This record gives sequence, C-alpha cells and structure tokens, in this order.
Amino acid sequence: MARDWLERIRVAGAVACFAGAGGIGAWVIAQPTDAYAARNAARPIEVTVGDSPLAKGADAHAFVEELADRWEAEPLTLEVPGEPSLTRSRRALGARVDRGALESLVRQAGESTSAMRRRAGTVAAEDLLRVPVPFVLDEAATFERLADLKDRFDRRPSDARLDARSGEVRPHTDGRTLDVHGTLDALHDGLARGATTVAAAVEERPAGRAAEDLAGIDVSAVLGVYETRYSLSAEARDRTFNLRVAAEKLDGLVVMPGEVFDFNEAVGERSEANGFRPAPQIAGGELVDGVGGGTCQIAGTLHSAVFFAGLPIEERGPHSRPSTYIYMGLDAVVSYPQLNFRFRNDLDFPVAIGFTIDGGVARAELRGRPVHRLVSFVRRVDDTTPYTEREIEDASLPRGVRVLSQRGVPGFKVTSFRIVRDTVTNQAVRTRVEDTYPPTQQIWRVGAGGLPADDFVPPEGDGHPEYTADGYLEVVQGEGVRGTQTIRRAGRTGTPGWTARLGYPQPDPARFD
Repeated sequence: MARDWLERIRVAGAVACFAGAGGIGAWVIAQPTDAYAARNAARPIEVTVGDSPLAKGADAHAFVEELADRWEAEPLTLEVPGEPSLTRSRRALGARVDRGALESLVRQAGESTSAMRRRAGTVAAEDLLRVPVPFVLDEAATFERLADLKDRFDRRPSDARLDARSGEVRPHTDGRTLDVHGTLDALHDGLARGATTVAAAVEERPAGRAAEDLAGIDVSAVLGVYETRYSLSAEARDRTFNLRVAAEKLDGLVVMPGEVFDFNEAVGERSEANGFRPAPQIAGGELVDGVGGGTCQIAGTLHSAVFFAGLPIEERGPHSRPSTYIYMGLDAVVSYPQLNFRFRNDLDFPVAIGFTIDGGVARAELRGRPVHRLVSFVRRVDDTTPYTEREIEDASLPRGVRVLSQRGVPGFKVTSFRIVRDTVTNQAVRTRVEDTYPPTQQIWRVGAGGLPADDFVPPEGDGHPEYTADGYLEVVQGEGVRGTQTIRRAGRTGTPGWTARLGYPQPDPARFD
C-alpha cells in the first residue's frame, strides 16, 4: 500500500510532505546515493494510480481527468443499523479528487528520472510504484446530507409505561442518534482506504425504565383527578391536535418514590419535529400563533390532578392572563425550555399518570395505592387592575370600521391555599401561594383603507365573553368525598357586568363609527 511505501521512504531518511486530504500533494525527497542509483537505474518499475495502471508516455492531464471522473462516480454505501442502506456516488457524498495534486503526482511517477521514481527504485521491495488518489471531502455539503438522514433516523428513547386504568405494562423502546461528526470521519477513512461500504457512527440511547421495572405496581386507587374543557370547532383543530400529542407523551408515565417529574423533559421541545403544530397560545398577555399552542392546558390539567393528590409542587407558575378552561391558581404555564412544571412523589409507592383527550374533555388522573387524604383548594380574589385600550391602524379595513381584535381582561391578584388532611390522624398541612395576573390590553383594529363598499360586512371581532371569577372558591377531593365538591361565592368579580360596574371600557366587537 502507498502508506507502507511512504513509511519505507521515511525509514530510509527521506522527507515527504502531503498536501490535500487523504493523498500526496508535493514531495521533497532526500536524493539516493549514486551507488544505489546506479545499481537500480535499469530496474523497471510499474506505476499504478489508485487501481489504474499508468501507461508509459501517457498524457498526464487526460489520464487524471478520466480517472477522477471515474473515481468520483464510484458508488459508496453508507450502512445505518435498522435502516435501508444509503448508496450514492462519491461525488454525491461530497468527495472530489484533487485533480491538480494528482496530475503533479502522475507527472512525477511517469518520469524515470524523477525523485519519486528514483526513490521507488531504491527502497521499494517490489517492482511497483503505487500512487494514492488525493481527494477532498466537502464536509459542509456532506454534513447537510447527513443532517437530513439524522432527522429521519434519530429516535428518542421511550420508557416503559403503565396503563393507569388497567395496570397493563407497555414495553419500552430504546433510542438512537446518528453521530454526524463521527460518520464524517468514517466516510473520510473509508474513502482513503478505497472502501465501497462504510458503517455510520450511531449512538445507542437506552430507555431509562424497562418493562420489568413496572411489574406488579398497584394502580387501584385514584389519588387526584382533574378535567378541563377544550373546543371541538374546526378552527381549534390544530390546538386539539397539540393537546393529543402532549397527552400521549404523558399517559402511562410512572413516577417512582422520591422521584421528581419534569414536564418539559417528558413532553420535549414544542416543535414540528416533535409532532406539534402551530396553534394559538398566550405570549406576553396576547393570543398569538406558536408551535405547540395548547400545551399549557395539558400542564394545567396535570398540575391540578397533582394538586388534589397532595404531592409536593417543585416548580409552577401562573399564566400572563387568566385562562377560561381552568381556575386561577390551578393553571400552570410551560414554555420549553425556560418555564416548567415539576412535582415530586413523596409517597412510598409508585404513582402512574393517566391522560385522555376525548369529546371536548381533557382528563388527567394520578393512580396508585389507596391513601387517607382529603385535599382542599381554597382561593380568594384579593384585588383587580383595570385594563387599558389600544388602537392599531389596519389598511385592509375601510375607514370608519372599528373591530375588536382582543378583548381586555382585568388583572387579578389571588391567594390560594392547599390543605392536605390525613383522615386517620386528622392532621393537616396548609400551603399558601400568591399569584398575580397582569391585565390584558383591549386592542382595536381601526380601518385606514378606502371607503367601504355598499355590501361590506364588518368582520367578526373577538367574541370572548367577559371574564368572571368567583371572589371565593373552594374545591375538595379525597377520602370521604364522592367525585369533587365545589363551593362558590361570586363576590364582586363573579357576576356578569362587573367590569362595566367598575367603569372598565366595554367592547362592541365590530362597528362603524
């Protein structure tokens, strides 16, 4: 091989310099002694470049062009475990012959008096001079091709799961990831060796929890449960789709004793690559489209079930505006990776999460062995803050048209308590949380276009009703209570028309001034 021959040159005292990846670019070789040269002058030497013999007197440029085209067109197969092999030409995989360097080598090899030939005649153990093909691998272009393959190949590990209702164990799935940089190195080495098949560099990612870890877990008792409503309208289909995606990632997970559950880790990044779609979500107090819209409803529903199970809440934050699907104080905002919801299992047995999305109802429940707990959620509205109004000119609307783009929602300051009572000892633990929801600005789109046509019909504005919140609310679950017991007192903020009574700006969804 060429490397063996070069090593003999080095041992003999020659100095060789290489230019270009994987091949010989320029040669500076110590001259052999006259005695060696004279003794080997008449020794015939055959020259091969790569796998092609170099005929005596061949045109170096034409030889190189023909060889390079053929070399670059040769197929190379990338083998990926568990996937169909990827076969492409060397050129398609980003490999190119360094034609300038190769032509220089061919000219030296073809000249009987060149330093390369003289050295070969001096130190070669056989009457053959092998010249490797210098090539360059365009790593940027190859990286893009491998990145596309990685998107299809990579698979997150999936832990074994437990059906929270039946107790049936669902098997785990190990994950895998394509090491792009390692595969680049393997391609480079394979091209240098003239290999026709290269194994991709793959990293196995074993699941964290195997099926045998969940055998025999008791899920006979509901520890905490909560339901929220979602729209079944066609306009909300993408949001509903996201609810299902997030719920499926949670359904069947098991939290072991002492373990902390991490919502963002369990659900993953809210991206299209992770299965989510763009849908309306709250950002900065406004409803905007974002990938994964609706995930916060899943987090809030799960938080409420955890709340009524009496498990310690490690991390949770309120939304930037009240949500109509859940009580203030029970919501939980999540945004990957900054905002998270986490809880800890402080029981001495595993807790299974069950989640269903069906018929307009999102339902989360935690199940395990029976416990003697009675959990109460008590919330009061301490203060409110009026919202302001803002107008935005809209050239798509005729002049004189004013459309409500976003209905204002007052700000709230609420105090919530959780009381967890042991029904055997009658001992209770109370925790207190204060949440502040800033006011949501009322936004109008004001026409800045031409005069309206005779048949113009103003578009529908924001049709959300006035937000009301009971001044006092108590919700109880647990031993001795069938289902959920709720006590409500409307107070100042719990009856329709309360914002008008306080003098807050009132909307008229669409009108002509």
